[in-house]
Amino acid sequence: MRKLFIQILLLLSPSVCFGFEIFALGTSNTNCKDANQAFTNTLNELLAQDRLPGTVINAGVDGDRPVFMVDRLKQGLVKYPNIKLVLFEPGPNEKNPRFNLGPSAEILSYLQDNKIPTIFMSNRSIQPEDDEAKQFSEKYGAYYYGHWARNTPGDNEHWSNKHMTAKGCKLWANNLLPLIKQVIKERNIY
Repeated sequence: MRKLFIQILLLLSPSVCFGFEIFALGTSNTNCKDANQAFTNTLNELLAQDRLPGTVINAGVDGDRPVFMVDRLKQGLVKYPNIKLVLFEPGPNEKNPRFNLGPSAEILSYLQDNKIPTIFMSNRSIQPEDDEAKQFSEKYGAYYYGHWARNTPGDNEHWSNKHMTAKGCKLWANNLLPLIKQVIKERNIY
């Protein structure tokens, strides 16, 4: 009976054995302030539409700082052993660049050492220049997306109280998807 139950479970949840996980590590930006409207939900829908067997895990925490993300990343890699890609958004909550970039470098270095492809999304309040942020990410073998909110209009439809609205979060997911698909293809993640 137990064996039959496991077989049925595997048939109903093929991603358990045949899929991969994408770990979205970040702040309220990643969480889109409200987990119900998180851009990770839209990414999951887009991956399913493209028949890519990935599941995006929302590891965004409101108000978080990179120094606390280090342990959360390590715990996430244990909890989700099938993580094949990390989306890393360190956010603006730590205003001191030294305390933002230091732990961010530790995270990127850890991911590089563990051969986990990473997409890094900068924040203009910490790294105002794209060239600087791109060099920072490439130093650790990460792909550089740009500023996390790039190409998102600054209007009331996309923003509310310094956070993206559901519409803004959906746009971010759509903007990020081509890079995710590029990484999946280049790194042969399936």
